[in-house]
Amino acid sequence: MTAVPDTLALAEFVADLSYEDLPAEVTAKVGALVLDFLGAAVGGSTTPEVVALVDLIRWRGGTPEATVLAAGFSAPVADAAFCTGVAADVLEHQDGYRFGGFHPSHTLPALFAVAEHVDADLRSLLTAAAASYEVANRIGRAVHPSATRAGWFPIAASFGAAAGCAKLLGLPAARIADAIGAASFFAPAVLIESIFVAPSAKPAFAGQIARAGVEGALAAAAGLTGWREVVEHPRGLVSVLGGTPVTDTTATALGVEWTVLDVHQKRWAGCRHTHGAAQAALELAVEHDLDPDRVTAVDVETYDIALLLVDRPVDDRPTTVACTLSLPYTVGAALTDRALGGDQYATERREDPRVLRVADLVRLRPAADLEARYPEFTATRVTITTDDGRSLTRLVDVPAGDSRAPLSTDDLVAKFGGYVGPAFDTDTADRVATALLAQPADLPVRVLTGLLAVTRT
Repeated sequence: MTAVPDTLALAEFVADLSYEDLPAEVTAKVGALVLDFLGAAVGGSTTPEVVALVDLIRWRGGTPEATVLAAGFSAPVADAAFCTGVAADVLEHQDGYRFGGFHPSHTLPALFAVAEHVDADLRSLLTAAAASYEVANRIGRAVHPSATRAGWFPIAASFGAAAGCAKLLGLPAARIADAIGAASFFAPAVLIESIFVAPSAKPAFAGQIARAGVEGALAAAAGLTGWREVVEHPRGLVSVLGGTPVTDTTATALGVEWTVLDVHQKRWAGCRHTHGAAQAALELAVEHDLDPDRVTAVDVETYDIALLLVDRPVDDRPTTVACTLSLPYTVGAALTDRALGGDQYATERREDPRVLRVADLVRLRPAADLEARYPEFTATRVTITTDDGRSLTRLVDVPAGDSRAPLSTDDLVAKFGGYVGPAFDTDTADRVATALLAQPADLPVRVLTGLLAVTRT
């Protein structure tokens, strides 16, 4: 656990932050994170779970205030945030913050909805995104891994989203503090086990995290007050989720330390706790030209949190959600297909007997040497045995996409294009990617949401 600045200090940082204050490496990183988020949202938009959840909002109706990405309609701003949040979560191909155990991009659906609603420009959105990530990451790391071990998902992104949305609404620091505090009345209380047992409604939690940020900011804009000690109070958010009251409320590192630079962008789709194993299996399959039908055993040694969360066997007709949260499935898919992206969660792959046979062979066990390195490293060791007696072992310390093994700009653009190109067209993918990498002044956010509103399918 790490101390976190108090609520008002966070709010003052958010209120004062400008695009010009951001170091070049931060603006580049935030643009890449937003690009990655948009790709994940488009990629997840056609999954059965997302279609069902989004249709509930579509049928409900309401004032069309903001675009639901890749869904062909607009909705009230909080509903739009919910829908896009659901879509961006389902494939587990979004970003993450290993020191906080959560996804800071859960803030972005809220920011996009509010930015479009108030006709903000791209640089204003990116500034709000940087602020949101810094708030959320500081809260997240203050409760990690205590919150997870106590059974809670860190909902830090709701509070970061509230801060960023309040900034987009033009609120002063005191009102931003109210927005952060008010978000606690809208944020979901998410049990970590309720996520990892993988019910098909699971992506709704990400949508609700985004919705809470919008609602908190709108409440503050309407003149309602929030608890301005929600972060640091002995009975506040950090204390309740982490078990230890916050005593150090200094804010000296805000604007000096940029936690956003430590946010990882996933090479592989699926929960990050599966990535070390999946990458090891994939690399061994490629290097040794493994025939998945000749694999007889897959032994996975890993750290305790991974055992707790993703040691989840799947049945013969698993859902998208179940597969993304199953280390056995991701290893089976990665070894069989020598890939692990959105395509590996299509129905024909999820139900493929060859993939499922390998998944059934996977066995997990703890390793003290790997546990000692967590959370600095999500190290995983995989040993694959084949029917000719070979035993092949690979240790992955830092999965691809980690901030210490980052994806290149070309990799990120290709990942984005792999989702957006088929759903829209390559020209649309190129235009959106160019905008987020170049970050031109005065580009309305609604131009980007308009480009990603209606798919061609």
